[in-house]
Amino acid sequence: MISVKEFFSLKANPFSKDIPADKIYRYPQLEQLFANLAATIEDSSMALITGRAGTGKTTAVRAYLELLPSARHKVIYLGQDQRGNGLMNRLSSALGLRTNCMPGKRLLQITNRLETESMQRRLVLVVDEAHVLDQPVLEDIRFLTNQEMDRRSPVTVLMLGQHWLRNILKKQGYEALYQRLRLRFSLEGLTEEETAEYIKYHLSLVGCQKTLFEPKAVAQIFSASDGILREINNLAFECLMKAAFQGRRTVDERLVARVVNERELS
Repeated sequence: MISVKEFFSLKANPFSKDIPADKIYRYPQLEQLFANLAATIEDSSMALITGRAGTGKTTAVRAYLELLPSARHKVIYLGQDQRGNGLMNRLSSALGLRTNCMPGKRLLQITNRLETESMQRRLVLVVDEAHVLDQPVLEDIRFLTNQEMDRRSPVTVLMLGQHWLRNILKKQGYEALYQRLRLRFSLEGLTEEETAEYIKYHLSLVGCQKTLFEPKAVAQIFSASDGILREINNLAFECLMKAAFQGRRTVDERLVARVVNERELS
């Protein structure tokens, strides 16, 4: 069976998430997020980045951080699947500390190491999927930024999570952490116009200069995906797969409708 890459004479499969930081699609919301990240890192403060699943929060933050000079910045990324003490253990490991200490002693060791390392480089801690963390861990994160009687913080903390993370942090018991989140940003989906540009841009990344998606097909992809990047990627690539299978050189609205219906039934 012929592949999308072969059928459309592309350099690689399009709509992949394996894209260099300097090649990601730049749109107004992303530029605003980058400005917020720059201000947060400059002040060594905290920021909250929320959004629906698939809006590209992690990709966007990673892309920005990868562009920072490594000689002046150290990024510690704490990804998914952390609950309880897991996150602080992973932070200890990333800092070269023992992970089998008592919680109180471990937190003191972490803060001391952060102080030491912050004298050499700006430290940026990325806490992804923060909506799954329980209150004690969130309180530990706040404590990491609460050194020298609030005069300065040794680390920038970027908290990423689903929309409901905001509601969690607004509840009683989280006030101190929520107030420390100096900048709060919600990443939304693309507009219909941006969706068309996004599809065209991703095709250009793999060497395609032709119009593979008819305007009504793009409109239908936008409607079905709600402008969510991950869903745009999934729908667009599956449409190209079906087009290649059928020997069609373009994607029209009927092909998109069929793909959407089949995905709904799967």
